[in-house]
Amino acid sequence: MLKLRIETASVRVAAFPEGDRLLTVRATCRGPAWACASARLAPRRHETPPEDGLWDIDLVCDGGDGSGEIAAWRDVVFTGEADWCEGVRLHSPGGVLEHRIAPQAARIATRPAVAPRWTPPPRPIRQDPSARRRFSLFRLALDGTAAAMILGGLALLPLAMPANAGPHEGSAQAHAGCHHFRPA
Repeated sequence: MLKLRIETASVRVAAFPEGDRLLTVRATCRGPAWACASARLAPRRHETPPEDGLWDIDLVCDGGDGSGEIAAWRDVVFTGEADWCEGVRLHSPGGVLEHRIAPQAARIATRPAVAPRWTPPPRPIRQDPSARRRFSLFRLALDGTAAAMILGGLALLPLAMPANAGPHEGSAQAHAGCHHFRPA
């Protein structure tokens, strides 16, 4: 007969600025299809934190008929507040899996409640305007060439107009075949 067991587990801790921590356990269970379908992680409630700092969590499933030995797998997730938790011990009918949180994660430093104030960047040092840019004959030639090209383009603009763009010639030809009747 197949037993419901935990294959793998991952444990994550999220720390909040207020000092609270949230524990998330994701476990992959494998066993009979009927057991995997109803499997869930049920934490044991402790009145005082255990000496070893491990939170005991059971993999449980609702009773089934036990028929059908088809193997299946499923991910189950548990999330809970864990200010005191240093790891988890997962219990299943197929065995026990223990997972300790890394020491640096167990002592997660909280962020300061007040963010540092924004300070503007330092002002640039003002220089003498004449010292900023030297006269350059090459730059003067380039600027003069650009100005000449712009003026030349503007001078060619009237040549781009169509030849038959007179004010009334085109409209007179378009209405030559139309008869306008005036109401009596």
